[in-house]
Amino acid sequence: MMKKKTKKKATAIPFKGFLQVFFLMTSLAGFSQEILEPSSRPVTGYYNLGIGRTSVKATYLSPLTYTGPEISLTGSWSKAMPFNPENAVMEFDANASFCNLLNPAQTARMVGLYAGFSWDMAWRKRLPFDFQITAGGGADIKGGAYYLLRNSNNPVQALANISLTVVGSASKHFILGKLPVLITDRVKIPSLGVFFCPQYGETYYEIYLGNHKGLAHTGWWGNNFCIDNLLSVTLDFGRTALSLGYRFEAYTQWANNLNTKIFTNSFVIGVVPGGIGLKKPIRKTQEQVIYSLY
Repeated sequence: MMKKKTKKKATAIPFKGFLQVFFLMTSLAGFSQEILEPSSRPVTGYYNLGIGRTSVKATYLSPLTYTGPEISLTGSWSKAMPFNPENAVMEFDANASFCNLLNPAQTARMVGLYAGFSWDMAWRKRLPFDFQITAGGGADIKGGAYYLLRNSNNPVQALANISLTVVGSASKHFILGKLPVLITDRVKIPSLGVFFCPQYGETYYEIYLGNHKGLAHTGWWGNNFCIDNLLSVTLDFGRTALSLGYRFEAYTQWANNLNTKIFTNSFVIGVVPGGIGLKKPIRKTQEQVIYSLY
């Protein structure tokens, strides 16, 4: 009887120890997976209101330059990519603007309505002293029209542009008192695409009747240079953030002996629901959260 009991203990103890080691390794593996693998990639959304001044020279409508105020609304949504969230980020932008312009003598009025959509993906690199840079590319679609109220022959100039873009940014993070602040300069340059431009003196009624020759043109920096540069300061309060900035936009087009130049300078104010991740909340779990901006 004593030998049988000794034999049972000899087989039970190793099996029990094996189970304890197995459950311990499983728990450690799950804990390390929570720490090393990102479990959350929140979308960061900027919602901006822009108020500024624009100048438009559209020789299809008039040889004069019209100037006046412009108001714009912009939405920007960015997120870290799933395949490499630490280094790869994507962003989608949508914007719309309206301007009310006068000629130099203030005797004629022009109004404009413009909208655009873009998507891009960039690779980011964190540098010493809390600097970060990004570089990448994407696609951009723009369209709109300018209406000259006193022109009865060709009163409207339509604009349409589809292009591949080059994007880049530089940002710096620092603490102001106890408030995290992010300074960012973001540049977007459409580089190769297709744009619409009618012939000199060609009416849209002629286009409607079937005269489609010479309407589509290959765009590059030489005949269709555009740039969108936004310099902003974002104050991260935690649950929300406030953005203040200056935006410069340029759109130039040269085709069929027609010259179009549009320049806009505007002050931008915006909000970021949920903040940008610099003021990190205290979390009860080991969840790793990777934000797209910094």
